Amino acid sequence: MELLQLRYFVSVARSENITKAAQMHNIPQPAMSQTIARLERELGGVRLFDRKNGRIFLNEQGRTFLRYAEKALQSIDDGVLALKCSEDRIVGSIRVLVMENRRFVLNCIREFSEKYPDVSFFVSHDFHGDRDEGFDLCVSSMQSYRQMQSCLPLIKEDIVLAVHETNPLAQKKSLNVAELKDEIFITMPAHSALNRITYSRCRDCGFSPQVRYICDDPYFVRKYISENMGVALAPALSWAGRFRENTIVVPLENGGTTTSYLLWDENRYLSPTCSLFRDFLLARAAELEGNLL
Repeated sequence: MELLQLRYFVSVARSENITKAAQMHNIPQPAMSQTIARLERELGGVRLFDRKNGRIFLNEQGRTFLRYAEKALQSIDDGVLALKCSEDRIVGSIRVLVMENRRFVLNCIREFSEKYPDVSFFVSHDFHGDRDEGFDLCVSSMQSYRQMQSCLPLIKEDIVLAVHETNPLAQKKSLNVAELKDEIFITMPAHSALNRITYSRCRDCGFSPQVRYICDDPYFVRKYISENMGVALAPALSWAGRFRENTIVVPLENGGTTTSYLLWDENRYLSPTCSLFRDFLLARAAELEGNLL
C-alpha cells in the first residue's frame, strides 16, 4: 500500500466522485479508478465503495477505512510540519471552526498572518456540517464539540437587548427580560448560543419568546433589527459597534452573560503552528477590553 493511494482514496471518499478527485490531483480519471481498484485488492478484496448507475457511494467498510486513513495522513503531515517549523520560521495550515466571536477571530487571524506569512488558514462557520473536517481549533459556546474535549474560556460578555430606535423599549435605561413578553424576536438557529440564550432567558421569566425570524448569519440578524422587524438578545462585546445607527442597545437586569471557549482535541497531535495560534488567541482575548473573564 502506497501513501499516494491513501491520498487518492481520501479524495474520492470525500467527494464520492472519481472524476472530481482525479481533477483535484491532476491525473486521468482511469488512473484514479485503477488506483482505487488496486487498493481494494490489496485490502483483501474489500469493497470500499458501492457502485450504482455509474456513480460510487462510500459504504460502511469505506467509512471505517476512511477514519483510519485520514488519521494516518494527518499524522504524516503533522510530522512534516514539525520538521519544517522552527523558532525562526513558522509554517503550515490551521483549520478553525468559528461558531462564536467571528470578528474577534478574524482580527486575530489577520494579525497572526501578518506576523507569520507562511501560515495558511481554513476557516468554517458551519454549525451543522455532518462530516468531521478534522479541525485543529474551535471557538464555541459549548465546552466540548465532537472529539474536542479540551477547552479554555476565551471571552465572557453580557447579554443585552438590541431594538429599533422607534420601539418604546429603546427609551428605557435598563430592562427586565419579562418586559419582552409581547415582543417579536429575531434569533439564530437552534444550535447557536444566541438561540439557546433567547429561549432560556425568556422561559426563566415565565414565557416562551415569539420567535418569528431565524437567521444563520449575525449580519442579517442585525439587519432585520434595523428594519424594525423585531428585537433580539445579543452579546454585548462581540457585536459592539456592529449595529446600524437606528439600533439601540439596552442593558438587561437579568440578561446574564455568555462565555465562548477555545476547544481542541487533546488526543490529537497539535502542530507547533496550531499551538502558537491557540496561545495567540488566548493572549489577545485576555487583552480585550470588556472581556469579563
